[in-house]
Amino acid sequence: MAPLTIETPHVAAEVLEQRNSLLDKFEKGSSQQPQVLRDADAAAYRKMRAEGTNGFVPPRFLPEAENITIRTRDEQEMKLRIVRPTSGKSHGCFLHFHAGSLVFGSAAGQDFYLARLANDLGLTAVSVDYRLAPEYPFPKSQEDSVDAALFALSSAGIEKLGGPLRLLVGESAGAYLAVRVALSLRDHHNVPVAHKLAGLICSYGTYDLSYTPSLLSHTRNIIVNRENLQLCTEAAFPKLSTMDRRDAKYSPLYADLRNMPPALFLCGTEDPFIDDNVFMASKWSLVGNHAELKLIPGAGHAFTLIPAGEVQNAGLSEIVKFAKALLLL
Repeated sequence: MAPLTIETPHVAAEVLEQRNSLLDKFEKGSSQQPQVLRDADAAAYRKMRAEGTNGFVPPRFLPEAENITIRTRDEQEMKLRIVRPTSGKSHGCFLHFHAGSLVFGSAAGQDFYLARLANDLGLTAVSVDYRLAPEYPFPKSQEDSVDAALFALSSAGIEKLGGPLRLLVGESAGAYLAVRVALSLRDHHNVPVAHKLAGLICSYGTYDLSYTPSLLSHTRNIIVNRENLQLCTEAAFPKLSTMDRRDAKYSPLYADLRNMPPALFLCGTEDPFIDDNVFMASKWSLVGNHAELKLIPGAGHAFTLIPAGEVQNAGLSEIVKFAKALLLL
């Protein structure tokens, strides 16, 4: 068993009050937006988000970001979004898996977030435009993500992306995919991930698709709510019962987690997936892997992705601190 670092950073009462006010603001905004798979089908919902209609804010794009395409195992073209550091030389790359409950989101949805990490870490950000449910149910998202990792590990990928693959990074469903990719590389592609990768950075991920107590008891609608998370899970894993989804090939909390790289599990205390992260960090450590669990007081879901000032910076600082320590090893 490896030591598990658990930290809930102290914040002043006035800062916590500000964070709670921000959560109230986000909840008011979320209540005025259509809900995916309840009020709109997946395609219509993605269109609203991309165009900034119905209360959504459209994504902002960096003009210097690049798109390249690779071939998937079923001979489809898949886009990778490349954001290179501008403040110095790149010393490799990190593979990024975007949020969106495996139903929405895209590789081009978080350019500024990726640029900050790219510059702070001196790595090229490579975001994966994996296929989405319900049109492409699981395991397509995992297969596409693994194919992107195999490309990044190849000599052609190292040349194209400016250096070796160092980190797997993801938020929400993307954190789930980061873990699934590491497991698949180890189990199906003979990649010694504990030595090949510096680490994983997993922000507010879901790891038990049969639902943890914190999700089942979650009553707020801050960016996400219990109903839409469950609707998306059922769309991504159709024809599977809740108990079926406890199988290790779906829920990584039930997988053999031995010989995994160091991992950061970052989550807000107001996030419906807080139990997933507490449980996953504990199991990661119990089998001998290095794990750090950082719980940010007064932070809700997606807090590192949303321009939210102080609380966003608090989360990004934890990511950068953890990653820099790994990259120096």
